[in-house]
Amino acid sequence: MHRCYFISITDLTDRADVPGWVAALARNGETEEATRKAVAAILGDLRRDGLQAALNWTQRLDGVALDAAALRVPASALAAARTDLDREQPDLMAALREMIASVRRFAEGQRGCLRDLELALPAGGTVGERWCPLQTAGVYIPGGRAFYPSTLAMTVIPAQVAGVARIVGVTPPKAQPTLPGAWGIDPLVLACAAELGLTELYPFGGAQALGWLAYGEPAVDLIAGPGNRFVAEAKRQLIGICGIDALAGPTELLVIADGSADPARVAEDLLAQAEHDPDAAAVLVSADRALLEAVARELKTRTEASPRRTILEQSLATHGRLVRADRDLALALAQAWAPEHLELCVEDPESWLPGLTHAGAVFIGTASAEAFGDYGAGPNHVLPTNRTARYTSPLGVATFLKRQSLIRLSPGDAAAMAPWVERLAEAEGLPHHARSAALRAHRP
Repeated sequence: MHRCYFISITDLTDRADVPGWVAALARNGETEEATRKAVAAILGDLRRDGLQAALNWTQRLDGVALDAAALRVPASALAAARTDLDREQPDLMAALREMIASVRRFAEGQRGCLRDLELALPAGGTVGERWCPLQTAGVYIPGGRAFYPSTLAMTVIPAQVAGVARIVGVTPPKAQPTLPGAWGIDPLVLACAAELGLTELYPFGGAQALGWLAYGEPAVDLIAGPGNRFVAEAKRQLIGICGIDALAGPTELLVIADGSADPARVAEDLLAQAEHDPDAAAVLVSADRALLEAVARELKTRTEASPRRTILEQSLATHGRLVRADRDLALALAQAWAPEHLELCVEDPESWLPGLTHAGAVFIGTASAEAFGDYGAGPNHVLPTNRTARYTSPLGVATFLKRQSLIRLSPGDAAAMAPWVERLAEAEGLPHHARSAALRAHRP
């Protein structure tokens, strides 16, 4: 068995072992309980003290003393960041604009598919539904170990295309920012906000940011955007207070590869996920032992040379896996884990698709690196994690819309429906429902 110092190759030989593999990829129970308690304390303070609690927790956790009278990043700072970027790094500004255009094009395509419905009834009435935009939405932009203008675009653009009236952005401040930026926010994020036309951006991060969005002045209808385990837990605890997009916690990638795959490409795809966070999960499954051994060597060499070596070693040692399994077991593992990202680095990847319904996003073929999805191929990179891809969907325009039923009955429709509605209401012991229907049929 080939080993490197943080990850080894193991075999999956029996379908009965799949649940155990999935359980091993789950977050540590003790850590989860500690996270739950920490987040509950923060949200409890926010519920009681509002903005002041958000300020207190920001100073305590981020080391930044914010001014309550000057929280909102001014339009002048956003515009200046865009002007500076355009002048000093025009290639980067051009790349930013390409990403924004690609994400917006896809979002507009999504919106075009969400059509109102109207069905005619026999006596002239209609029933149907319409899509209505939310009034307010909060978007969370991670910023702990890196800054993510890409996530700003991925969250703001679908909300804009949906027609959300007020979009409030939050992102963690830095006590000593590497680059000079307003409130410790990276200038690239500020420039992206300006390019998007986002007018509200605030320097809050972590659970306190979500608590402020839900309990503070914004009191948003929905919170969207990825984050670490504290952000995901805050979303879980805020269900019922406001809407959430999904429980998008630490990132996950499952690569299914065969002997035709390039070990260097596969290794870099795994590292691209592992570099996000020590809690990130990067897993390779293949029936080809030679490929697994080659990828293990590549991971070792590339990790040792990486500027993010510490994060990579922590992530791969804890949540990294190199698994030898045949096709049937690879499919079973993918369906059971329901990973956020799934790459098919195999010959004839299309033949695998019918059996892979549980994944946030599927990257089909060796050219389709997950990194392209992160930076604007079109579909959103805010995706369900921690097995929630079994029942929820990627962030998109529909996230920021709600369906409203429409019932428009004619007198004839009401008269025709009344007898069977009365009978059902009586059977359920609801006499006033029955009488309400009877009156529409002109029966006392």
